[in-house]
Amino acid sequence: MGKHWTKERWEYLVESYLGGTCSREEMEELLMQAGKDPGNKDLAEALQKHWDMSHSPSPAIDWDSRLQDIVRQSSADAGEVDREGMPVIPRWRWYAAVASVLIVFVSGILFWSYIRKGGQKPAVAAVKKGKITNDVQPGGNKAILTLANGSTVTLDNAQNGSLGTQDNMKIVKKANGLLAYEKEGKASGNGLPLYNMISTPRGGQYQVVLPDGSKVWLNASSSLRFPTDFTRTERTVEISGEAYFEIVKDASRPFRVSVLTSKGNQVVEVLGTSFDVMAYNEENMVQTTLVDGAVKVKNGNSQNVLEPGQQAQSAMDVQSMRIVQDADVAAAIAWKNGYFNFNKESLQTVMRQLARWYDVDVSYIGSQNEKVFWGGMQRDLPLSSVFKILEKSGVQFSIEGKRVIVTN
Repeated sequence: MGKHWTKERWEYLVESYLGGTCSREEMEELLMQAGKDPGNKDLAEALQKHWDMSHSPSPAIDWDSRLQDIVRQSSADAGEVDREGMPVIPRWRWYAAVASVLIVFVSGILFWSYIRKGGQKPAVAAVKKGKITNDVQPGGNKAILTLANGSTVTLDNAQNGSLGTQDNMKIVKKANGLLAYEKEGKASGNGLPLYNMISTPRGGQYQVVLPDGSKVWLNASSSLRFPTDFTRTERTVEISGEAYFEIVKDASRPFRVSVLTSKGNQVVEVLGTSFDVMAYNEENMVQTTLVDGAVKVKNGNSQNVLEPGQQAQSAMDVQSMRIVQDADVAAAIAWKNGYFNFNKESLQTVMRQLARWYDVDVSYIGSQNEKVFWGGMQRDLPLSSVFKILEKSGVQFSIEGKRVIVTN
């Protein structure tokens, strides 16, 4: 670390960054150094000091635009331009910058909560800690695989290695919550597809490599139904809950995701791209967020083609959709990368995410709608540690077995 990177330098840059007064050069310096050394003790202490001394959250700052400026300048320096003569943002630079921001905000130290009452300025209230009679551990790699004949395999209990075959496909459980389908010989040729389904419980997640090499990450309380081998003309799967997709390009076989909800279906069509679909019934909203490539989203009689950074939102009981032009992609896919990332989320939305991941039931005492949460934290924390962070907002939490009581 250079001679300027003293504890005082960390404190100065963190204060400038979170206060919105740092220059582009200072912001770039901080993000670059945080990316190189995310576990730095001085950085952690600077963040903690900022929190301890703050009596109100930092002002709302358009960090996304600031990052775009930084990365765009880097691209301009490299001489990369698009067809209209505008500098091109290399994708690796953009994700490196976003990752650096997340390192700062999801360190588990900072967590903002805005209290909105009658036009008053945001404030952070002092709290008493709730009653914690026991702790709840975070979710993990848990899922059930249902084979074509109806038999099931509990993947978290199964040994790594081959789990059997489905026609000419060998099913292999690999390390770190990964299930893969690998071709082995020729198909039987009877023309009848075999369907498998992988389902995660509350508190579970899993990753699947499909027969064509496409990858799917399943969030908690979700399911994916798919053929063990795709046809020559199309690739179609069905999901419920939330999943992140990285699709192998194949122009001759479009990839379709049928999104199943209690109010009907939505279809996402793609040739090769990365995107997230969130369709939990309790959220009452289907969201498709495009990371890379292009997808066509169909909902009833409405359809739209998304560009990277856009999000399609559809109420489950409305046959139309709204397109968010500058969606918070990092927040949409944070779960896949092992984080919670709350961007202006209500208390109820935050608790629904926690309930799915920690497999708890939630009840409320008092108002549920006065706070808007910003910030993030790791998903591998025990629930008591999560509540310790959230309690800085003025909310109290009690854990009794698998029941959480929220007092606001």
